[in-house]
Amino acid sequence: MQDIANRAQSAFPGLKATDFAMSWKNLETGAEMTHNGGLPMYPASVVKMFYMAYAEELVAKKKLVRHAEFDRALVDMIKESNNDATGLVLDIITGTTGGPSLSDSELKEWSEKRQAVNRWLQTLGIKGINANQKTWNEGPYGRERQGYGPNFEYRNSLTADSCVQMMSMIIQRKLSGSEEMLSLLSRKAGSKDGQVEGFLGEVLPASAKLWSKAGWTSSTRHDVACVEMDGQKKVYAIFTRYQVDNPKLLQWLATEMLKL
Repeated sequence: MQDIANRAQSAFPGLKATDFAMSWKNLETGAEMTHNGGLPMYPASVVKMFYMAYAEELVAKKKLVRHAEFDRALVDMIKESNNDATGLVLDIITGTTGGPSLSDSELKEWSEKRQAVNRWLQTLGIKGINANQKTWNEGPYGRERQGYGPNFEYRNSLTADSCVQMMSMIIQRKLSGSEEMLSLLSRKAGSKDGQVEGFLGEVLPASAKLWSKAGWTSSTRHDVACVEMDGQKKVYAIFTRYQVDNPKLLQWLATEMLKL
């Protein structure tokens, strides 16, 4: 992994060591490798995979009753990476809503509810991250803006390692609702799917099986994927924040990691 990182910096002049992170796991052997895997970055839409997993946990524990509108939002959140759908899902699984600004005491109570996903992730051993904010087309307002903190210090934050851990648990069916989650995460390698084109799935052979969740903003381009080829399942997390309008860096890293 260090060799890949070194060659990446040679191949992409101006790329800093902290501009990217990689994490990898072979689910057949348990082997793991990482580079900057514990480096927190804004996760963009990758966080939606974590919200999906917590939603399935609530359903399994009968703390959440499924209904048609929730299911529609869950599908659109993962399949299409829809931000409006994500907002509804996060409201439902945390018992919160957006709206006008709140008093200090009201904001404290609201923020405590919004920590629900983080508290659950800690029970799984996933720490050092933050998954409690909605994803936006334009940006937060009212209490949603308050919830970010004055300097956006409570912005969502994930690591490549935490993403490999979450995807691995889903693939290995260690979480409630894993079968449904696998169905939602399933993609067709090489397709025009917005979660494939411009990401790892585009450089895979058509015969590969793929489950993935990507994220892309003006400052980040990430992908988390499980790939099955030659009878082996391997999980990849690639985070980048360098020339993100161009997928070349992420796909170069993916191509090199696929050789592992």
